[in-house]
Amino acid sequence: MSENSETKQQKTSFKVLDVIELCEKVAYDHKAEHILRLDMTGQDGAIGDYYLICTGLSEPHIGAIAERIQRAVREEYGIHPITLDGTPQSQWIIVDFGFLLIHVMTNETRDKYQLEQLWGDVPSYDAMARLDAEHKKLAEARRKQAEKGVGPGAKA
Repeated sequence: MSENSETKQQKTSFKVLDVIELCEKVAYDHKAEHILRLDMTGQDGAIGDYYLICTGLSEPHIGAIAERIQRAVREEYGIHPITLDGTPQSQWIIVDFGFLLIHVMTNETRDKYQLEQLWGDVPSYDAMARLDAEHKKLAEARRKQAEKGVGPGAKA
């Protein structure tokens, strides 16, 4: 087996939660708001095992978030969405990976359809809280490194 096919084989092997966490992080890094994961595994008739809902600030913003998530998952795991539904102009884009449906919406559309309330009885996970904590921890570590004169931001 060549090195390229081994690398490709490794990339296509993944854990569902790793893919979900990557999607959450990409959305967060691209300034999505109110990132929420819904665990749909126990729901009859659910299309996917997990739903990820996030808010973009404008039509171009939701398009950029959806595109960046697709790119990151493709580059990291070699996975392409099964389908993509909606456009920035519709104010709601769904990226469907089969096991994970990502809903990227404008605030107005999210308020109108209230998906969190529709599926209010499923376990949910506020990804923003975890990502904010990780971001603060990283910023603090960088600040400490800079004070010691090492790492990014250190004074020469």
